[in-house]
Amino acid sequence: MQRRTMILGAAGAAALSSLPFQAALASSFPEKEVKLIVPFKPGGATDIIYRVTSEAAVKTFGKPIVIVNMGGAGGSKGARFVKGAPPDGYTALAGHDFLFTTYYGKLSNFQYTAFEPVCLLTQTPNIIVARPGLPFRDFHGLVEYLKKNPGKLTVTYSPASTGTLFFKQVFALAGVPESAARVVTINGTGPQIRAVLGGNVDIAMGNVPSALSFAKEKKLMMLAASSEKRLEACPEVPTLKELGVNFTFATNRGVFLPKGAPAEAVEKLAAAYRSALADPGVQKKIRDLGSIPEYKKPRDYAEFLKGQDRLYRESFK
Repeated sequence: MQRRTMILGAAGAAALSSLPFQAALASSFPEKEVKLIVPFKPGGATDIIYRVTSEAAVKTFGKPIVIVNMGGAGGSKGARFVKGAPPDGYTALAGHDFLFTTYYGKLSNFQYTAFEPVCLLTQTPNIIVARPGLPFRDFHGLVEYLKKNPGKLTVTYSPASTGTLFFKQVFALAGVPESAARVVTINGTGPQIRAVLGGNVDIAMGNVPSALSFAKEKKLMMLAASSEKRLEACPEVPTLKELGVNFTFATNRGVFLPKGAPAEAVEKLAAAYRSALADPGVQKKIRDLGSIPEYKKPRDYAEFLKGQDRLYRESFK
């Protein structure tokens, strides 16, 4: 009996020694800081949201979460870096809908399935904005003007972007032909809003961080929000659903790890961010940025991403 016990012990040791490298790492995760790659420049809504949530997540995570900005190629430069990083849990991606737009817009050759979903953090609804001085003051006026005056208004968005999908869906549901507005290609929400402010284009897709202060100064009009309910930051702006367009749409920000990352790393990061989003102070900061705290755990986030994938795949056909 004793000899048999010794043989089993040796076999167990051999089995343990053959475990994948990342599984061995996971047993004591985290042992060091995690680098969170934000694939955009500092100072934008995406950057700020990840800094706010990560600062709070550190309190329960136990190790630093260091923000590293790596802008370029519509987000795909930073995403590619994370995709190629060791799948040990120590390099994470601050990802959002660009993972769909860059793939279906043929700007990258990989999509969200190249990563392990950790958790959804926030949703930022979009707002149709327009320059003052146009012959309408609300969304219905915009729709009627587009129908009666095709080609007279200009709309701006980036190629293969959330703006592409947004206006395609809104126009279709409102019965407006896609060709009713001339498209002016401008990259980035900030430059697009500046183009509206300067009178160079007529309408754009904005959000609370990019547009609210200008709307308060009467420098642009906010016509409709794509949220489920009116936004706390601008309750005077009606939702598209209120206006008869059954469409909700947001920029969905979450955390990802490289494919094959240990399950323990996924779960511990997810738990840290769950704790962060439970903090009333963090929730307020997020809402002040015009976003909605919306946590989804790994499995639920994976299902949510499947639905988003179908939406973008159909829209970019």
